[in-house]
Amino acid sequence: MKKTILLLTFLLLLAGTSMPISAQEDSKIVQLKELSNTVKQNHAPDRRSRLFEVTFKANAAEEGVVYVVKGVTTEVDAKEALLAAAANEGITLVDSVKLLPDSALGDKIFGITSLGTTFVRSSPSHSAEMDTQTLMGMPLRILEKRGTWARVVTPEGYISWMHIGAELMTKEEVAEWNKADKVVITTHYTLFRAQPEPSAAVVREGVWGCIAKADGEEGDYFKVRLPDGKSAYVPKTDAQKFEEWLNQRDPNAQNLIATGKQFVGFPYMWGGTSTKGVDCSGFVKSCFYLNGVIIPRDASQQVRAGEEVDISNIVENLQPADLVFFGSKAKDDAPERITHVGMYIGNGRFIHSNGTWASVTIESLLPDQPDYTKTAESLIRVKRYIHLIDKDKDIVSISKHPWYT
Repeated sequence: MKKTILLLTFLLLLAGTSMPISAQEDSKIVQLKELSNTVKQNHAPDRRSRLFEVTFKANAAEEGVVYVVKGVTTEVDAKEALLAAAANEGITLVDSVKLLPDSALGDKIFGITSLGTTFVRSSPSHSAEMDTQTLMGMPLRILEKRGTWARVVTPEGYISWMHIGAELMTKEEVAEWNKADKVVITTHYTLFRAQPEPSAAVVREGVWGCIAKADGEEGDYFKVRLPDGKSAYVPKTDAQKFEEWLNQRDPNAQNLIATGKQFVGFPYMWGGTSTKGVDCSGFVKSCFYLNGVIIPRDASQQVRAGEEVDISNIVENLQPADLVFFGSKAKDDAPERITHVGMYIGNGRFIHSNGTWASVTIESLLPDQPDYTKTAESLIRVKRYIHLIDKDKDIVSISKHPWYT
């Protein structure tokens, strides 16, 4: 009993002597977090394209309290700015921030999507919000791995987490993939089978835009090698030789709108960029991708690209294939907010993946039309893209994108 009382007394005394230090630690940690937020705003304000994720910890040492910063970043300037800002406040930080790509990956910092569609999430968890999708054959950059999850960068520069779903490769292996003959899926949905017959076992599913390595032909089927090395067959009616398909891409207004109309009735799905389902910006992105062009992923990113169009007279000023953006205008106490995007198709009408109706629909921006939508009331921006392909750094044809060549 006496031993217990003595132990409790010792622990209480110890706790009492550490309280002032804890209060001091808390004050410094708060200060470091404020510095970190400033650095993040300056160097990596959008986690979709630049990472700066850090935490702070106070450790007791003989010389006093030592502050450690841990985390990851893609921006070496951000890391150096934080250390300098802390030093300027008289705080020496022990640097444990990992610069991405993680050196533990070795030379396998590239990847090719191996599943028909892969769900890419905001954090390494199946319950996390779905950010986007990648399609089979889509090239990736790998930033880090955590268990069976990999943080990846998509061709449009979008950073998020993928569960398996990609083959990690070296630069040389990716170059070999890019040089190889390939086929691309040209129908809404197909199945890769183990044998060149309709009743054969399924190896993988595929959607419009998936790419696989060509490995010969057998009758009415292309023989292919999937990114994970599996051999399979796909009907020639569902696919085309990739180079031939790419050379035929003509991303003019007529073709973009025709592609968009092939999505009418397909479901709205948050994070979707495929015929399995599309959100508003994923729909627009898919229309351009299937016409051979890579554009930004999200509406708030898409609105930063292209040429501004005057919206004072919709019928006179807008042209088919212009992107129409909806949201709220900037106010004194709030910045502009983009919440939706669609594609103008002419005569005051636009096509969009509509969360209200849970599908891709065509509606009018003009109040006197029977298919008028109240969404039109929040139209705030229009951007023109097609004349800036390969002239705007965010609107790049697949044939000129460095990851595909």
